[in-house]
Amino acid sequence: MVPIVTFSRTLPPLLQFCRYHSRHGHCSLALRHLSSDSSTSETHPISPHVALGGKPAGTVLSSSEIRRTFIEYFRDQHGHTFIPSASVIPQRDPTLLFTNAGMNQFKDIFQGTISPHAEGANYRRVVNSQKCIRAGGKHNDLDEVGKDVHHHTFFEMLGNWSFGDYFKREACSMAWDLLTRVYGIPEDQLYVTYFKGDASLNLEADTECRDIWLELGVPPERVLPFGIADNFWEMGGSGPCGPCSEIHYDRHGNRDASHLVNDLHSDVLEVWNLVFMEHNRQADGSLKRLSQQHVDAGMGLERLVAILQGVSSNYETDLFLPLIKAIESGSGSRPYSGLTGAADPDYIDTAYRAVADHARMLTIAIADGGQPDYFKRGYVLKRVIRRAVRYATEKLKGPPGLLASLVPTVVDSLGTMYPELRQDPQHIVDIINTEESQFLKTLRKGQKFLSKKISKLPQGSKLTGEIAWKMYDGYGFPLDLTTMVAEEHGVKVDMEGYEAARLKALEITSQGGIKNLGQLPRIRLDATDLSMLQKKKVKFTDDSPKYHFTYTDSGKYVFPPVSARVLALKTDRGFASMVGSGEDCGIILDCTNFYAEQGGQEWDEGHLNSVKNEEVVFQVENVQLYSGYVLHVGTAVETIKPGDNLMLFLNKVRRQKIMRNHTATHILNFALREVLGETEQRGSLVAPDRLRFDFIAMGALDPTQLQRVTQIANDIVAQKYPVYRGQVPLATVKATEGVRAMFEEAYGDHVTVVSVAVPVPEVFKGSGAMQYPVELCGGIHVCNTGHIKRLLITAQRQVSAGVRRLTAITGNDAQSADYVANTLQQRLAEVDNQLTLSLRSDTLAKVSNIKQSLDSLSATLVTSRLEIWRKETISQQIQAMREKIKTAEKMAEMSKIKQIIQSLYTDCLESTSDALVPPFVVRHVSSEINSKILLKIAKGLAKMLPDTPLMLISGCKDDVAAICMIPRCVSVQGSSGHRLTASAWMDPVMELLQGKGGGSATFARSQGKGRHKVRECLSVAEEYARCATNKAQE
Repeated sequence: MVPIVTFSRTLPPLLQFCRYHSRHGHCSLALRHLSSDSSTSETHPISPHVALGGKPAGTVLSSSEIRRTFIEYFRDQHGHTFIPSASVIPQRDPTLLFTNAGMNQFKDIFQGTISPHAEGANYRRVVNSQKCIRAGGKHNDLDEVGKDVHHHTFFEMLGNWSFGDYFKREACSMAWDLLTRVYGIPEDQLYVTYFKGDASLNLEADTECRDIWLELGVPPERVLPFGIADNFWEMGGSGPCGPCSEIHYDRHGNRDASHLVNDLHSDVLEVWNLVFMEHNRQADGSLKRLSQQHVDAGMGLERLVAILQGVSSNYETDLFLPLIKAIESGSGSRPYSGLTGAADPDYIDTAYRAVADHARMLTIAIADGGQPDYFKRGYVLKRVIRRAVRYATEKLKGPPGLLASLVPTVVDSLGTMYPELRQDPQHIVDIINTEESQFLKTLRKGQKFLSKKISKLPQGSKLTGEIAWKMYDGYGFPLDLTTMVAEEHGVKVDMEGYEAARLKALEITSQGGIKNLGQLPRIRLDATDLSMLQKKKVKFTDDSPKYHFTYTDSGKYVFPPVSARVLALKTDRGFASMVGSGEDCGIILDCTNFYAEQGGQEWDEGHLNSVKNEEVVFQVENVQLYSGYVLHVGTAVETIKPGDNLMLFLNKVRRQKIMRNHTATHILNFALREVLGETEQRGSLVAPDRLRFDFIAMGALDPTQLQRVTQIANDIVAQKYPVYRGQVPLATVKATEGVRAMFEEAYGDHVTVVSVAVPVPEVFKGSGAMQYPVELCGGIHVCNTGHIKRLLITAQRQVSAGVRRLTAITGNDAQSADYVANTLQQRLAEVDNQLTLSLRSDTLAKVSNIKQSLDSLSATLVTSRLEIWRKETISQQIQAMREKIKTAEKMAEMSKIKQIIQSLYTDCLESTSDALVPPFVVRHVSSEINSKILLKIAKGLAKMLPDTPLMLISGCKDDVAAICMIPRCVSVQGSSGHRLTASAWMDPVMELLQGKGGGSATFARSQGKGRHKVRECLSVAEEYARCATNKAQE
């Protein structure tokens, strides 16, 4: 085991740490005894005579205690609210592959886009430990993991935040107090930095921050200024940003290490980054002061644990040592030695680190719903698994299953903090093992191919991009894995060549995790826009009228128009005082009956009329919600100004289709659980022409299951149950079994519940939530399930490993699909009857027409949206009929070939006057015989005339084919040396046809153009054979 050591200078602060916990009720800390019997030149063991918190000498803090201390410090001593870690699979941010920072789940607060009804709108002080993954996208550490002792794909970010509450002074004070007084890190081993300003951006130095550190007692020589690259934080190309202050730790101490700060030196580490968000970066690059200032302070747990446990490598902490030990035990490889670079020539220690890190990352990601596949984040997981498997098998010589066997160790380490890991660890194991099994099938072949290519490379050359792409496309090697193997052989990869090969082979549809911006509304509201609206006290849009509609006794939905006033106009140039005819813009109204896209449901469309003259003044093409403001995006028909009064009219047809599909989505979710048991939603889309539902399932639904799901759904539709909507406390919902929701979404204290058949209050009094569809939902629904008319599942596919997608249609679309399916099956029955009659009459005269009918039916089937099991049934019926025709045609062909062979044989015998068999045969076969059939005829005739050389010629359309065969047992070579060979016999024919061909002494074939040359070919062939055989007989 690698020795764990601590430094003697930390002894007094560690005693302070114990006193701190004693004062706050944590007398019996579960401190882990790691080691106390070794030292290095940099650090020294704690004195064996000093007990720490009642524990033996040498006891240091465990990672779980370090994490807990951080959370309790801010929660209990400084009034922060503890917020559990968000999933590493972002639920509401299409720009991210993975959650890669603690601030991700609070981004809408920083940007000012959070709904005023969301729970997060009330956050002021927050603390948490966030699970983070940096592998793929902008922040990608995957390629470095294993090579050094501090990079990770998965890490925990300890964070504290202030949303418009405290600012720089409090943030700096609390950070300094926690590190020095509570954790006991010596002050003279810490350095702090601040932003020195940037004249080119007109940004002044953050002297306020500098002065705060000086007032806290940090010596001036340890308060260091740095520029925009190190001490100015930005969310992206635009959005909230501001200066930051970092706290750095010197492992050595007793020296001036200021020149090593921000110098990427392994002994001087950044510990904590305090970001002060006070500006907003505009789209044009300019900065505007935010109306509210925020603090985002983050500290990596793994690095902090290494410091407090007195080791120089994160992999020597208690977060990784159990994994290292499990790998050693499971692989039988030599013990881990902590070597890097040239000191680790066989890459054994590199492999230990990579496999340990990847086991943590995969366990966390899969537990949060990640699935390996070939798209975006799924492909990153696939890459990580393959990278780990390659290290485990090739370097550590571990058996199959070694990677998955580490999952329980990860669960033991992190399961208490993140209980989702304990829910179904076997599911994680199964997914990893399945992926490993698939990769191992191609790993050996890929390794052999790549090694062969590398061995043939000239000195100093690169591995070509084409080969790197083939490694991906043919052997499933991700580019980084190919690069890693090449580097181990001292070879680089031609990255530009790889990209060229990739672009040549693939159609690019998206990049990384970035959502296709072309699908977003062209007019949007950003953080600055929202800040300006709030500053001008523009009130939020009242969108409750979107629920104000009725269903009349006459069987029609009525959506009454709403009167509203224009509050603001937004164009692509900014807010406007007026827009003219034909101009694109977004309109903010004081109230609206339009539904803004959210929760998977698409937006409403419609038009806005002037109250004065009732004429249309604006066409609404898209509706989006931004932090309480509903933006109606479209094109002005007439001039519009703020203050105008408008009447709002929905596109009723579109709204009703969306309503049907939304309620049908809830019913489909319920039906799936009835058939599959407990499953989990992974996403949905509610559009006017279809609904789409993603859910967890390890395999495809078979036809019986699909029919059962459809039957349950349509039974609910046929029962014509009323649909209810009501407000319920979120706590009540979470405590009720059976209510469906994606609890990763942001909800307020009260939530909207949609219930089928059972009134909402009754759902929470008994077991109603298990009997009928009940979900948390703010969408728009029909008043009665009967209005859906019918639901049909039209498609099923795999989105990613473990996630299936069903697509369905409802209403008139479903009824039309039934009509089309019935018509297709009726027509197919007619065609099948025609085929049966044709086959009984032993004639294929009408088969050509039947084939055309089947092709027409197949084309209609492909382009029609039909119920999936019916579509598959019709497709199978069409295929079965094609097989019948194929079999019949094959039998007819065989019969025809036999007839031709017999006819040729008879003709040959009859044309021979003075011999039992002819000396050679040259014949023309039917003009409609192709070369494939001609070969079969030649072989058949050769069996009947085993001692006779023969040549057959046929013409099919303008193609002419010739085949000649000479028996091996027949010698026609005379004393003069003349000999008849197949290839020589074919030469004059091939020359005449100007075609291609060739052969051997016993077999040759040729093919060319010119059907009119058939007679001449026969004459040339016969003359050549006669001359050859005569000379052979001389």
